[in-house]
Amino acid sequence: MTDFKKVKEAIEELTDKICGKNKNIIDKAIILYVHSKNCPNLTVIDLPGLTRIAIEGQSEDIYRVTTEMIRKYMVDPTSIILCVIPANQDITNDEVLHMAMKIDVLGERTIGCITKIDIMDRGTDARSLLLNKGEVPLKLGYIGIKNRSQGDIMENKSVIDSIAE
Repeated sequence: MTDFKKVKEAIEELTDKICGKNKNIIDKAIILYVHSKNCPNLTVIDLPGLTRIAIEGQSEDIYRVTTEMIRKYMVDPTSIILCVIPANQDITNDEVLHMAMKIDVLGERTIGCITKIDIMDRGTDARSLLLNKGEVPLKLGYIGIKNRSQGDIMENKSVIDSIAE
């Protein structure tokens, strides 16, 4: 497949087939091979966020399931740990970053990824974090990400148009 929309649909179909349509989280991989002459050989594992409260259709032990799943990949010494942290949250309260710092004690594999920069409170910014001068500096630092909003996704705004914006 070369059409991003068809790839997205295939991932959603496989997710529903494996996990069901009730937002359940299961520690079973969906493997998608992407081939390109212009990209390095890399395996990306997209994990669910650490979830504390189960919603309807999810296992009551969702916190244990998500914690164990995340930890399983973090302890692999060949893994790069990408901690996704919302910019509008106090970074010192981020449980996954705390977990990463306990596992990757020397900080050789942990990168902070700051999201939702566009919805930070007026008068605040993520500059100190992105310059790695915030409250929790990381050896490999932080990168900033601005994703498409839910409205953009529902309106089928293309990734290319979002990048241009």
